[in-house]
Amino acid sequence: MADPHSRFDAATERARGYVTSGHLTCAVMAVAGREGTPRMQCFGQDGKAAPELAGRIYALASISKAITGVAIARLVDQGKLSYSDLITEHLPDFGVDERRRTMTIGQILTHSTGLPARFAPDFLKHGLTTDASYRLLCEDELLYSPGTNMQYSSYTYQLLNEIVARLLGQSMTEFLSETVLSPCGMTDTGFAPSSWDRAMPTIDHPVPMGKKMDAYTAMEMSGSGLWSTAQDLVAMAQAYLEPGRLFSRATFELVTAAQPSLPRWKTDQFSKRTWGWVKEDRPEFTRQPENGFYHGGATGTLLWIDPATDLIFVFLTDRWGSGNEHAFETLDRLYGA
Repeated sequence: MADPHSRFDAATERARGYVTSGHLTCAVMAVAGREGTPRMQCFGQDGKAAPELAGRIYALASISKAITGVAIARLVDQGKLSYSDLITEHLPDFGVDERRRTMTIGQILTHSTGLPARFAPDFLKHGLTTDASYRLLCEDELLYSPGTNMQYSSYTYQLLNEIVARLLGQSMTEFLSETVLSPCGMTDTGFAPSSWDRAMPTIDHPVPMGKKMDAYTAMEMSGSGLWSTAQDLVAMAQAYLEPGRLFSRATFELVTAAQPSLPRWKTDQFSKRTWGWVKEDRPEFTRQPENGFYHGGATGTLLWIDPATDLIFVFLTDRWGSGNEHAFETLDRLYGA
């Protein structure tokens, strides 16, 4: 296999092609190793080079889960939490029924709690408050016994918000800042853009701008609500790969190891996830190496880390619901012709 870093130009042409063809309205691509400045290319209208897009702040959608997962891993490394902890050890009032009393923190990260998926419109309906989201988590009927199936859900990450609040007395904003954002030098990452003037408008975002967006950002949706830049994501990934910087080697191995595969709820497919990352095969990524791990987002975003080849790949764009296939096909170009 060719050195992925040597195929940067081929990958950028693939990204440009998606913008030129109209499949995407913009694309920001960054490639880096565990050290040094990332190489970056940005394409705007008609596929023209648009370096100014590198400074824009993008809605990450579910890449938020990866950042939150890093923060939780730091608590595990410090002995303050364990992935096997029962949720009710930290939230006694959550145990309103027998099955809830068997849920673990690790099952939040592998999407195997049994709680149903909920999305932004559900929170619009219920008033968009942190208290409302926690009440839903306590009241929703479970679809299956915890740990027996997998169904992707962003809103179950709100349980982590509540655990952090009671364990540390911190909001999720304070917790992420202390454990990940500040240590990694991520100056433009948060539940609201550091500057709305630099925020990239998200086409078809399910929450409209204005008071509803303000209420949504105030909920600190740790599974879907963060905004960031390509530079910040590279900075976190580089810190992640630096031994001892965020946590011990043992914790790194623990967090990036695939957990037992589970059947996806009501499908014939199976999951392949770690405590915070995804390792599932992607059909668009024909050269996908076993050691890599990633997280994508509903805005077409992707963060990929491959320790074996010392490769960090970031892909950002701006349409909600656009899928991740363009990002993976671009990444595939880095690994071969």
